[in-house]
Amino acid sequence: MSRRRSSPLDRVLGRIDDLDAQNLAILARRLERERDLMETVLDTLQEGVLVLSHDGAVEYANASAAHLLGFPSEPEGRSDLRRLAPDLAPALELPVDAAALSREVEVRYPEPRVLRLHLARVSDSQGPELARRVAVLSDVTAERVQTEDRVESERIDSIVTLAAGVAHEVGNPLNAIGIHLQLLEREAAKLGDSPSARKVRESAAVCRSEISRLDGIVRDFLGAVRPAPPVLADTDLVAVVAEAVALLRDQMEQLGVRVSVDVPSGVPPILGDRNQVKQALFNVLKNALEAMDRGGEIDVALSHDDEWVAVEVRDTGVGIPVERLTRVFDAYYTTKGSGAGVGMLILLRIMRAHGGTVDIRSTPGSGTAVTLRFPLRNRRVRTLEAPKA
Repeated sequence: MSRRRSSPLDRVLGRIDDLDAQNLAILARRLERERDLMETVLDTLQEGVLVLSHDGAVEYANASAAHLLGFPSEPEGRSDLRRLAPDLAPALELPVDAAALSREVEVRYPEPRVLRLHLARVSDSQGPELARRVAVLSDVTAERVQTEDRVESERIDSIVTLAAGVAHEVGNPLNAIGIHLQLLEREAAKLGDSPSARKVRESAAVCRSEISRLDGIVRDFLGAVRPAPPVLADTDLVAVVAEAVALLRDQMEQLGVRVSVDVPSGVPPILGDRNQVKQALFNVLKNALEAMDRGGEIDVALSHDDEWVAVEVRDTGVGIPVERLTRVFDAYYTTKGSGAGVGMLILLRIMRAHGGTVDIRSTPGSGTAVTLRFPLRNRRVRTLEAPKA
């Protein structure tokens, strides 16, 4: 049953053959007003609306569709959709046996977006082969990003909760071992400088060294799963970069790694926790250093625009294979022979707490570039609350 209601205009059109020139002119003006009203209504919609002819020509696009796809709302002539929106055109093909479909599609022009598409066929009185297609487009980019962030946050929450328990369970026996080592060393001291005493003291020293190393791993775990909230204050990022580089300067010289820092004039301050920002930069620089066996270069470049101050750390190391690049922020995942695999997780949590972002680009055999972006001091910083372990 049709839901369309008969309008006065329909009744007039039913007897159009009986109208004189004056009434035809009135009818034309009424048609124009109704067309203008319909276009005004469609242009108020946030969703994009496209009408396509049977051969793929764009017959109509409302203002939202033109904005989403980057073409004029009134395409000249019979503009082919494949020319106006090549990313979208394949998704607007409707199978012969389908009257409608819904899907999500990614477009790259005029900017990367994720669009939810509903496509339907509109019958034509002249035959099904001339049927039009109507597409309704919704921008769900923000929704997709929020969903991915939520899933990622939940995944990290579950991992770090487990890590907190493991770190706690490991810490207790380490303390007990340390206490018994003290007792063992006291007994060895009573034996004087005999060979047996020296052997006991040497073994105890090895054990204490290993305890210290394990204790450092536990501290890293706890730092990752229970990060302190940042104490935000005006922070000179140029000075913090210099301090982070200085911490690794001796190690760089020993390995023959050259480091350069490019600082443009007028780098504005950020709103950050100085110690946490230094920790983030240290982690990136240390990873860059460890990616090079002997020799190489690390280039640190600062830049800024109206919203962000960025620090890019580029190395000439071994690079990261594509299949591993997506896992660098996973807890306990590492591409190195040693290490706890929490440095990048700590980095990610610090950047999120500062409302910043991390980008990683890498080419195996050529090196890796890590870019940290911090919001300017005068931008509103939205810190993300650390998950509770």
